Amino acid sequence: MAGTWCIAFLQASGAPHEAARWAALFLMLATWLCYVGDRVLDARATHPGVRTRHRFYGALWNTQRVALVTVVSAAALGCAATAWFGLSGSLLRGYLLLTAVSLAYFAWVHGGAERHARVLAKEAAVGVIFSIGCALPAWDAAASAARAQLVPTAGLFAVACWLNCVAIERWEGRGSIPAQAHWSTQWAARHLAMLLCSAALAAVALVLLGYDRHSNVPLASCLAVAFVLLAVLEWVHARLSAGALRILADVALLTPLAWWLVPRLLR
Repeated sequence: MAGTWCIAFLQASGAPHEAARWAALFLMLATWLCYVGDRVLDARATHPGVRTRHRFYGALWNTQRVALVTVVSAAALGCAATAWFGLSGSLLRGYLLLTAVSLAYFAWVHGGAERHARVLAKEAAVGVIFSIGCALPAWDAAASAARAQLVPTAGLFAVACWLNCVAIERWEGRGSIPAQAHWSTQWAARHLAMLLCSAALAAVALVLLGYDRHSNVPLASCLAVAFVLLAVLEWVHARLSAGALRILADVALLTPLAWWLVPRLLR
């Protein structure tokens, strides 16, 4: 997903294909490393919010630690090499700053402080950090005049990532959210259908407002479809298993693939 949206933002900004390839590879590796680290740390917890996906990585850490560390180390080396040889100096500095902020926040979360001073929900933080990470290469490559057009789509993409995380929490809990969850996550879970429909309408409005400039239209269209797909999953979630819902929730955010594939299939 990270590579897909990174390339989508870069194409919307008119960046060269070479930049898209290196940035997407770096972001995929970095995102996977963050995901695995977060899951392993989550697996240590004993509160009701620990899900099957967390226990899987906890078991992997306990039984296949050497193999996991080897794979993670190889991915980390590949990520570092890609950053050093493939990213511009300004983009590398941007990612280093984002990495520092991310590590500080997740250290705070997993250190236990988040349970006593809930300034920002983990779901919302993931949405914001992930959105910035995907849009940063496009921001770095775009001209100053084009950067302003990235802001609304990146902001709406952050909302999509946030609601994706909230939806997965809600569906895995079969409609309930753990009591220790952040108040904003509990509120969003209670109003998930309304929020998804409102976000879809906001994306459609962005399409209409940006129609004369064209650059926002494909991204906003992809976001509108993603929100609709998540809303459909919310509507039918009682009929599907938690595992299927978790997979489909992420598939719903892969709508830029249709932007690329459909025109080619119609040729």
